Amino acid sequence: MTDPKPYPIIDSHIHLYPSSEISQLAWNTDTTSPLHTQHSIDEYKTATDTPSNFEGFIFLETDRINDLSKGAEGWEYPIREIEFLRRIIEDEPREGEGHGKGDGKKCLGIVPWAPLPAGEDGMREYTELLKKRVGEKTWDRVRGYRYLVQDKPKGTMLSDGFIEGLKWMGKEGLVFDLGVDQHSGGKWQLEEAVEMIGRAYEGVEDENRVRIVISMFFLSCRIFHLYGIG
Repeated sequence: MTDPKPYPIIDSHIHLYPSSEISQLAWNTDTTSPLHTQHSIDEYKTATDTPSNFEGFIFLETDRINDLSKGAEGWEYPIREIEFLRRIIEDEPREGEGHGKGDGKKCLGIVPWAPLPAGEDGMREYTELLKKRVGEKTWDRVRGYRYLVQDKPKGTMLSDGFIEGLKWMGKEGLVFDLGVDQHSGGKWQLEEAVEMIGRAYEGVEDENRVRIVISMFFLSCRIFHLYGIG
């Protein structure tokens, strides 16, 4: 009897960044941390040993420095992040960035940062700028957006702009990656997330409702509990 064919593996949540852009990461202030080193395709392949049934990965934004109060000027570092992905996808490696010809084939999807609190107008403006900067080939791999709320003040997810941005994403067929943190932030983040989902779906036809991916499974379980499911 032959061995069964192994299931294909898709790594659904990874972060990549070259050493030349570490200073653009909002969270990486500890220069002694192992994260304060390049984490690019070469390092990823070494860490995973890329088994034969590995199909590819989904890249998620890595929380680059941004400033919503400055409009497009405050979006520069998150856009540069996707320009880094463009170099991987379009086989245009820069010396020392840790990727080479053909590596882009394994990038199956991209979830960039986006200015959700800026509402529909801000999201549309950002999207058009991102498309222009990264080109059609890279944009075609964008599956949705992420805006981390785990470190944001109460009310962020319930602001008019945030809800408006989510509704716009739903109409555009873009997925929202939700990152909350009960351990560090408190239970209120989960409760606010549930209310956010309700408001984002209110008055919206099923086909236009934004699909929401919750980053950690244990958070999913807790949110289902808050909904009274299970």
